[in-house]
Amino acid sequence: MISERLLEMSLVGAEWVLWLLFALSLYSIAVLADRIILYTRTREKITELEPGLTAALAKGDLKAARREVQRDSLVRNVIRAGLDIISTGKRDPGTVEQAMLGALSRERARYEARLTPLGTIGNNAPFIGLFGTVLGIIQAFHQLGKLDASQAAGNQIVMAAIGEALVATGVGIMVAIPAVAAFNWAKSSISARIKHAESMMRGVLASLGSVSEPK
Repeated sequence: MISERLLEMSLVGAEWVLWLLFALSLYSIAVLADRIILYTRTREKITELEPGLTAALAKGDLKAARREVQRDSLVRNVIRAGLDIISTGKRDPGTVEQAMLGALSRERARYEARLTPLGTIGNNAPFIGLFGTVLGIIQAFHQLGKLDASQAAGNQIVMAAIGEALVATGVGIMVAIPAVAAFNWAKSSISARIKHAESMMRGVLASLGSVSEPK
């Protein structure tokens, strides 16, 4: 009884799976475009930031240091959180560090937004495509079973149906590869930014004794 019901459900074919993969592909493209815009708009330019910030901190010039981190980016927002605390007169390393760590957590969440669905699509799209192929093959053999012996002998029918069903697997792989590549690229970019932020956080903490409040 259950097998008959499942067979009836399976006979809907694989076309809906292809539409699902198409929708997932569009979603992946939208997420990728959104992340590219964010990462490009907030690119770090560490080679420009680090020398200026290091020089300002070495001189104890808080005003100049804050000028270096005015633009929106992960590293700058983290360092600016620490400098803002210092500008209030607080010099406790633990307080300054916690302010920067809090900013780092917020920035990380902002940069990692929508990446989980992207990774899920990349990991599961081939299985969705394979599911569509299985449905297509079930439908093909069901139709073949309805033919008489002479018609069934011409297996071009079932071969054509199976070939059509295999398209779902191919589409699943095509959706998965760009999604996985985009996910890995985004995670790598975030990891690099976090490392730069952690490095500069140490510089800020090390310069606490020499930084003076802006006049």
